[in-house]
Amino acid sequence: MIRRAAALIAVLGSLAGPAAAWEIRSAAPEADLEAFHRRFAIAAYLFPRHPAKPLGVVGFDVWADASYVPDFEDEPFASTVVDGDLTGGAISVARAGVRKGLPGRFDLGVAYGRALETDLELLSAELQWAIHEGGAVAPAIGVRLTGTESRGDKIYRLRQYGAEALISKGFAMLTPFAGAGLVHSEGRFQRALGGDFEIDDTRGVFFGGVVLNLLIPKIAVEVERGEDWQAAARVSIGF
Repeated sequence: MIRRAAALIAVLGSLAGPAAAWEIRSAAPEADLEAFHRRFAIAAYLFPRHPAKPLGVVGFDVWADASYVPDFEDEPFASTVVDGDLTGGAISVARAGVRKGLPGRFDLGVAYGRALETDLELLSAELQWAIHEGGAVAPAIGVRLTGTESRGDKIYRLRQYGAEALISKGFAMLTPFAGAGLVHSEGRFQRALGGDFEIDDTRGVFFGGVVLNLLIPKIAVEVERGEDWQAAARVSIGF
């Protein structure tokens, strides 16, 4: 656990990292490209990593985070799809973003991300609405929509949409949260032979975590499940 936490902290500072250390092989078998897409799409998904309670009209949140997918190089498709070395055998997707509270218990956010050690960039947006703001006893309940589109990679393109329900309850400095949703991921591969290859995948996702509110900063850790388990950490400032 300590080793994985250290890896997450390390990638937070590497969003604008150096040139690619690995890339996707365009000549990989279609079955392996499909398996890669299903696994990578969840690693790239814009999970909330924040509670359901709305920010409020004057509220905002500026953040940086990273997902950590261990043992990615041990996946059956990795030897044919991945060209290059994965540091520690893992994949990390780092992001930086901002969320702003709006009238009507809405929060709007945008983010820029990168699959580390690649040229694959991710542009994302999210819109969250709090059905219930929560209170001394009642939890906050919200629904959230997300969209992500990739750029920068010559072989692989990802377009993604998600919808979730989430719940959270604050206790002093700690705010546990959890939720579930559906993610639809469209992938397109430019193959060396045979032209474009496309795949669509829709699957359920589940997540849970806790926010430690130190005022400056707030620290969130989240465990996520889609194709498999992964972990993430976020550091944010705001009110």
